[in-house]
Amino acid sequence: MNIKRIGIVIKRGSSQGYEIAQRLLSYGEEVLGLDMYIDEEALPDIKWGKVFKVGKDIVDLIIVVGGDGTFLRTLHRIGSMDVPIMAIKIGRRGFLLDVKPDEALERLKDVVEGKYNLHRYMRLEVSFNASDLSMPLALNDVVIVGWGYARTKIVSLSIYVDEECIYDIDGDGVIVATPLGSSAYALSAGGPIVDIDLDSIILVPLAPMQFNAKPVILSPNRIVKVKVSDYSHPVACIIDGQTMEVVKPGSDIVIKRSIRRAKVLRFHGVNTYARLKEV
Repeated sequence: MNIKRIGIVIKRGSSQGYEIAQRLLSYGEEVLGLDMYIDEEALPDIKWGKVFKVGKDIVDLIIVVGGDGTFLRTLHRIGSMDVPIMAIKIGRRGFLLDVKPDEALERLKDVVEGKYNLHRYMRLEVSFNASDLSMPLALNDVVIVGWGYARTKIVSLSIYVDEECIYDIDGDGVIVATPLGSSAYALSAGGPIVDIDLDSIILVPLAPMQFNAKPVILSPNRIVKVKVSDYSHPVACIIDGQTMEVVKPGSDIVIKRSIRRAKVLRFHGVNTYARLKEV
């Protein structure tokens, strides 16, 4: 992979993030001869460097300096562009944020020299039968719960797998997760931890009244349909805790494995169960 143009996305308001970004930009341009750019959303906090638009301007690599939220929002902003991410962790959490701040320049040099591993993580795509709404791909999970005043109300859902109803849910909602997302919200809701190398779709009902509504691990080739009952309260469909759409009663939410995987550069050995230490 020939990497020459690199964009940097920074956690807003992070003085540490701005300092790291400035060092990356100077080192990349002056020492490594790269074309370095700063995310336009960093303006007006930052008044140095060339600017690029995430998801519109073409770069070979995006470096995220921040936490899980910054990483996930950047993935959503990339949209359909097939660009890998290198993540520098600010803070304690972040299984995919592989680079420590004090090794940022060394890892940038490794990128130029091809000394990295490119990991491709499964994502989920969401569509709706009743509208042409477009949502970003989910790296962790799709969460369907009550919306507005209905957050304190029971929602009524029917869960279909390949057009066969496996159970009805009257409860708080349902989580549809990837293996990576199995150690996120789904885990706290009683779901299983799934090896990140095992492509699968995980269903985790949220506080269901039905005893038969249990977590299920599905083949990644299955298509999940969540049917919102006509008499249900409105629901929110939330992608990775970042992007939300309100869905009316009587609507169908269709979820399946995407052909577009998230590409993440890693420099350290990956222990799939090391993420348990971060939950």
